[in-house]
Amino acid sequence: MKQINASSVTGQEELAPQQPKSPLCRIVLKICVVIIALALVFAGTLFRIYGVDTHHASRASIWWPERGRNLIPPKGTDITLRRDLLDHYAIYMISEKDLNAFLDKRFARPGQALDSFSERSPVNPKNIGNAIGPLGWMVTKDTVEYTYYASNGGAHNYYHDPKTGRTYQSSAYW
Repeated sequence: MKQINASSVTGQEELAPQQPKSPLCRIVLKICVVIIALALVFAGTLFRIYGVDTHHASRASIWWPERGRNLIPPKGTDITLRRDLLDHYAIYMISEKDLNAFLDKRFARPGQALDSFSERSPVNPKNIGNAIGPLGWMVTKDTVEYTYYASNGGAHNYYHDPKTGRTYQSSAYW
């Protein structure tokens, strides 16, 4: 008499027992896990550098390279920064006198004096009452603008409200 088992009744063949995974599969899996972990660490680092606003009491606590840090006035306080790949944005408090002293020193051409106060201009009237830049700085009717260009083609815009001392800076450098 022939025995009938459940698999022959349903039309399925018995499955062979599973073989242990080969050592090559384990190595490939470990390599993939390491690559994914490194990619996550790299992405987290980039997010920390470029995707987060940082707050600083003064310029002394900014950990950026000097190239970006030296565009922030040394007497600026309550600084909020955002850094992109080739530019940065900042909001800080500074008196107009201190801002002008910084701009005169920072953007004067060699051997020439700069009078930044005389170079300031009123902002575009269409911008008054609107937020500008990625930090959402609100332009007031008292806001004045200073614009300077670096020798490498970078542009630096400083929007300053003389009544409150709040300044918004947009700097692009290559």
